[in-house]
Amino acid sequence: MGIRVSVLIILLGLLWSTGPYFYKGHKGCVECHSPHFETDGACVDCHRGDSRSHRIHIAHYRLIQGEYACFTLPDNSVVRDGRRLIDTSGCRRCHETGHQGNRLASHLDASLDKTLPEALALAIKSPAVFMPNFYFHESDILKLVNAILASSAVYASDSNETARIIHFEKNKEDSDNTFNKHCGSCHRVLTQQLGGLGQGDIGPNLSGIFSRFYFKSFKDDKFWNSKRLRQWLKNPRDIRVNTQMPPVKLTEDELRHLIHIMNP
Repeated sequence: MGIRVSVLIILLGLLWSTGPYFYKGHKGCVECHSPHFETDGACVDCHRGDSRSHRIHIAHYRLIQGEYACFTLPDNSVVRDGRRLIDTSGCRRCHETGHQGNRLASHLDASLDKTLPEALALAIKSPAVFMPNFYFHESDILKLVNAILASSAVYASDSNETARIIHFEKNKEDSDNTFNKHCGSCHRVLTQQLGGLGQGDIGPNLSGIFSRFYFKSFKDDKFWNSKRLRQWLKNPRDIRVNTQMPPVKLTEDELRHLIHIMNP
């Protein structure tokens, strides 16, 4: 038994020092890549991966490509531009990023540990059913991903997601509600109670409308609230003369139900 253990230890030592994972004289990342920003840290500090291996699938494990690693550089203009896009596009209506926002959709502060940058970029470029399509230019998507990762690098430790109900099948409760009956032909919305509602793209996406992260699109640049929504539905043209939306006649019970399900 003792001999077997000794042989195993020797074999492990040989594999560690001379096996396919390492080899004598291996120079790390710079063996294949030109070094840059050498004074700011090691390659893996910005790009992840494993600089000890010459096997590409190990060396490049969860690699962050150069264009998505701008967030690791201090005071980077790509990140600043991305943060402005997050604010002006209303991303926090549904997502939490930078420790701010609603939890109607994925918690973006968990992105750095859980999602590859390329997957984030694809999700923005080809949005899910209830996510608005912003038609961002490729350069803007790059900025957004870097801004998301920059915030995730700071707040990842506080980014635990709570379990949420996912509605895969339609049922009478989901389909026979005030939003679907009176609003869903033109609008979509993500809700805490019933998930995604509506199938229209004519009107704006109403997810998070009662939160401070929704656009100030009521009269005189005011935030939306339940009182202002009531005013709007009674006669939208009293609020905005040239709007195409007609009045929506709802009973008091229907109004209360609509406001209830649309609260984030």
